[in-house]
Amino acid sequence: MAKIEITSIVEGGKKVGKLIKDNQKEILAGMGVAKTGIKLLKENTGNKKENQIIKKKLSYREQMYKKYENEILPKLDSQNRLELFQYIDDIEQYVQQLKEEEKRENKLKKPLYEKKIKKWDSLLMQIRNKMSTKDYLEFIKIYNDPHYQSNYFKGFEGHVEKFKTYIGTKENDAFLKYLEKTTGRDIEKIKKDFMIIE
Repeated sequence: MAKIEITSIVEGGKKVGKLIKDNQKEILAGMGVAKTGIKLLKENTGNKKENQIIKKKLSYREQMYKKYENEILPKLDSQNRLELFQYIDDIEQYVQQLKEEEKRENKLKKPLYEKKIKKWDSLLMQIRNKMSTKDYLEFIKIYNDPHYQSNYFKGFEGHVEKFKTYIGTKENDAFLKYLEKTTGRDIEKIKKDFMIIE
C-alpha cells in the first residue's frame, strides 16, 4: 500500500479551510442554488420519464378503454339513446379492429388478443344492457301517457312512432313481439309490466 505524506494533506487542508473561511457567504449561497437546481432537475426528468412511459404503454385504443371504463360507464344513466348507440358502434369497431389484428399476427399472440376482445365485449354488453333497460322504461312511460315526450329517444323518433302504432292497433301479439325484439325482455314480463290481459 502506498504511503501518503501527512504533512502534504495537512497543508492542503489548511488552504481549503482558509478558502472556505474567506468566501463563506458565496459558498453557502452557491450550495443552496445547486441543491435547489439538482432537486428541480430530478423532479422534471422523473415526471417526463413517467409521462413518456405512460404514453408509450397506453395506445389510443387502451386510452379509450380507460375512458369508457372510468368516465362513460358511470354516467350511462344520464345518456340518451343516440349517445348509447354511438358508444356501441365505437366499441364494435374496436372489437373488429382487434379481430383483424389477431388474424394478421402469429398464433402466439392469440391469447393476448382474446383477452383484449373480452374486455371490450364486457363494456359492450354493459352498454347494450343499459340501452335495453332504458328503452323498456321509456316504452312503459309512453304506454301509460300517450302525450309523454321522451328526451331519451331524441334522434330515434321512428321507434316511438312505431311503438305508438302498436299501441293504437291493440294487436297484443304484434305489440308483444315488437317489445320482446326491441328490449330483449320476456313476453310474460312484458305482459305483467304493461298489464296486458289475454
